[in-house]
Amino acid sequence: MNRSFARFGGLSAIIVGALSILYAVFFLVITRQNEEVGTLGSWVILAVSGLFSSATFIALYQRLRPTSEGFALWALVLGLLSSFATLTHGAYQALMLLTLPGAEPEQRAAIELVRMVPSQFDPAGLGTFGIIGLASLVTGLLIVVGGRLPRLLGYLAVANGILLIALFFASAAGAQTLILLTGGLTSVIVGPIWWIWLGRELWRERAADRASAPTPSLV
Repeated sequence: MNRSFARFGGLSAIIVGALSILYAVFFLVITRQNEEVGTLGSWVILAVSGLFSSATFIALYQRLRPTSEGFALWALVLGLLSSFATLTHGAYQALMLLTLPGAEPEQRAAIELVRMVPSQFDPAGLGTFGIIGLASLVTGLLIVVGGRLPRLLGYLAVANGILLIALFFASAAGAQTLILLTGGLTSVIVGPIWWIWLGRELWRERAADRASAPTPSLV
């Protein structure tokens, strides 16, 4: 595996983990004190995390491909789709907010109306919650089966994937209590631990990467 890109993917994962915590701070704390700053900041953070997560998914594919090339490729495609949805959704919302101060009253009304409509890029969090949750679930199973990363990290990925998928269905159903529960767990606790731990492992060169022995694979 290309060590320079693996390290970049690891650094990107650590950044995503830190951004996840920062997103929660902006969305849950700063928005209450200054709605404009908090909302804009949370959308910008979401967009940036989508960009960096794409690098991590590629590095993960390189690491997990010997376990099962097909499933690793599926996880990569799902991960890149979610990264694109996250980047596009965050950037689109941030740009709309930036146009509000100088907009005419009619334009402001139109922008506010558009913001109330479910996103065409990421309806009900399909990409930011559902697809990335499935990618995390597949990735976790590959880690558990192949052992090319710590198996406990794989179980954590499975748990995070389940939380994200549950968050997607909760968002689609408008179940506020479940949204707060699953969203809080994955955004503040499980998600950041997963991303930062993953980044640390991708940054390090493991003996498994240098070994030429066959690796257990999924069939």
